[in-house]
Amino acid sequence: MCGRFSLTSPTEALQKLFGYTERPNLAPRYNIAPTTRISAVRLQEDEKGKQSPHHFYAHWGLIPSWAKSPEFSARMINARSETVAEKPAFRTAYKCRRGLIPANSFFEWQKKEKNIKQPWRIGIIDMPLFAFAGLWENWASPDGESIDSCTILTTTAAKSIDFIHPRMPVILEPADYEFWLNGKAGEQLLRPFDADRMQFYEVSSRVGNVRNDDAELIEPTKSSGTQGQLF
Repeated sequence: MCGRFSLTSPTEALQKLFGYTERPNLAPRYNIAPTTRISAVRLQEDEKGKQSPHHFYAHWGLIPSWAKSPEFSARMINARSETVAEKPAFRTAYKCRRGLIPANSFFEWQKKEKNIKQPWRIGIIDMPLFAFAGLWENWASPDGESIDSCTILTTTAAKSIDFIHPRMPVILEPADYEFWLNGKAGEQLLRPFDADRMQFYEVSSRVGNVRNDDAELIEPTKSSGTQGQLF
């Protein structure tokens, strides 16, 4: 699964990678949690019908158009790639409302003895900024409130990190962003990322508290085998 991630890159880096022109005022976020507002990218048509990438903010936790309230979203932060095309909550968005979720890393918890869970920070050695495959929806309440929401697709974990957790978010190669967004590619992109390019190390248990959001959360612990190898 993917239940926590970080995004600390400057606006200019996101503009360059994703190709949008907006300049959102993005503060570094070291501990992004579900049901918060996050940065996302989607295609948008101009007055001439040309599609191009655009930045938008979305509630993390998909709210299907048929949901009676936003409370539904807490259970919809992830969509399994194996069933996303079939599940009623996701299948329409999978066909026509795809997005990219920018990130620098994500966190997973490794189960240890005596119900202890050790958090790990996981990223890509040669891609300090990347994107998860996402879906988005727009939900309208009976009184006219409109909410953009999103979910992150997951897949089987890469072999190098499956000792931490059996699942991981779907991470796309930059060359595949356009094909994912325009729907010309689907399940062939929903695969584990290259195991040899994954980087990971243990981090403080402080990341488990959503109220904590500071640079210390992405630093390796003293006992981490990759201490000092930040990405």
